[in-house]
Amino acid sequence: MAKDTFNNIRLGIFVIAGLFLFTAAVYTVGARQSKFGEQYHLDALFNNASGLQVGHNVRYNGIKVGSVEDIIFINDSTLRVKMLLRKDLKQLIRRNAVASIGTEGLVGDVVINIKPGDGNEPLAKDGNTLPSLKRPDGAQMMETLGGTNENIAMLSHKLLEISTKLNEGDGTLPMLLRDSMMAAEFLSSLRNLHLASENLNAISLSLQAEMQAIGKGQGTLGYLLHDQTLPKQVESLVTRLDSTLVVQTAPILQNLQRSSEDIAASSTAMKSAIEAINKEGGMANALLRDTAATADLLKALDNLNQGATRFNENMEALKHNFLFKRYFKKLEKEKRKKG
Repeated sequence: MAKDTFNNIRLGIFVIAGLFLFTAAVYTVGARQSKFGEQYHLDALFNNASGLQVGHNVRYNGIKVGSVEDIIFINDSTLRVKMLLRKDLKQLIRRNAVASIGTEGLVGDVVINIKPGDGNEPLAKDGNTLPSLKRPDGAQMMETLGGTNENIAMLSHKLLEISTKLNEGDGTLPMLLRDSMMAAEFLSSLRNLHLASENLNAISLSLQAEMQAIGKGQGTLGYLLHDQTLPKQVESLVTRLDSTLVVQTAPILQNLQRSSEDIAASSTAMKSAIEAINKEGGMANALLRDTAATADLLKALDNLNQGATRFNENMEALKHNFLFKRYFKKLEKEKRKKG
């Protein structure tokens, strides 16, 4: 009887210890999974969640802060991942924090990493959806890596061909490498080209400085381009010169005009005299009978006629000259006013 009682007591102790251990384990797991106390939920949308499962860890700045609560299909290309986080993260995670899917190490479990957002965005509230980064496709990465390897292999083959040709001495470059004289000439040409480039640069800088000086109105050319009074001074000088020419040449033109009028009057008087000479019975008619005197008189009249013609031509040329054109126009206006 005593033995049965001892066994029952021992069994009871084991049962109580087992219940205590089970309760402690449940609380421990629940605490890790944030099953007890106040909960904080956030969502993120992904187009590819390969390898992610419910219960996988969620990390914030590399620290475990929660776990994946659920994965929901929205459509054939979008998944909603629900995350259960610690309640103290309500004061840390902002709306512009970015969620991405990664792995723990190189071959570890798939996890969700939350990167803090910049700026002063409002804090993310319970149930908000965080922006996410597109997860790179592993097959696409392998395909890209394969193409890169092919390009590297092709480049290595080309480099090998080039190095072989250099070693064999084919082409211009190997000749430059082997022929010291040609290399020296090539180096001299490069130096001359460098000097020419420096001279050209110096000329360009000098020209730029000159243009800037002209733009600022410095120097004779700059003064001529920027002086606003110069056109007015030139116009005033031309006006004064024109007035001076008109004043100085007016008496000369007036004298020429009077001479022309006197010659015209003399021609009229000469015509009258000739008519009188042609009359019979006159003394002049008797004088004309002398052939020598007649020839002299005719020659004098011819010279007088030629002189009058030349004078008229000179007067006509003066009328068309730009120096005297204004004066003759002025005389014509005065004649019109008098008429």
